Amino acid sequence: MFRLGSSVPINPSFVLAVSAAVLAVGCSSAGAAKKPQQAEASRVSAEVADSPAEHSVASAMPSRHLPPSVREVARAFAKAYAEHDARDGHDRSYADAGRRAAKYATGELAGVLAQERPSQEALWEALRRQRAKQTARITSVVVPDGAPEVTRSAAFVRVGYVLTTTAKSGPARRSDEQLALRLARTADGWRVTALPWA
Repeated sequence: MFRLGSSVPINPSFVLAVSAAVLAVGCSSAGAAKKPQQAEASRVSAEVADSPAEHSVASAMPSRHLPPSVREVARAFAKAYAEHDARDGHDRSYADAGRRAAKYATGELAGVLAQERPSQEALWEALRRQRAKQTARITSVVVPDGAPEVTRSAAFVRVGYVLTTTAKSGPARRSDEQLALRLARTADGWRVTALPWA
């Protein structure tokens, strides 16, 4: 029998029992400590495994991205359609802008754009009196929410632009405008086929 100091007897069997218990608790605690780490590792692994899957799903989903050729034609058409010059020696009516825009159109629309419209005469006369020039700065070309997806042969886009009206006298006026276009791929490339809400 061992003695601690001079008065406390220590039984060797008791020491062995306590040591075994401590070792058992230590091993059990170590195992328990590893479980959260293992769970965390599993969670991280699952997240890492999910990321490529999410990326591949996103890549597989139909894109709202517009081909450069669609964007280019939409911008050119909108600019030609929206710009007018009512100063002397320039445009004679809104139809002049329609004829410029018709270069980027096809089908029935190409012919309609160049037509004189009696309903526009009063508006044109107002521009004429001001000797005004209207210019368009394109700010966006996007696929509107709820519009059909872009395909190899058809696209529906919305062109946003700032219209600046500069009269002979007075400050320039600016307004935010939008123009919806339906385009189709033809033998000559992408062309505008309709102005859905014009």
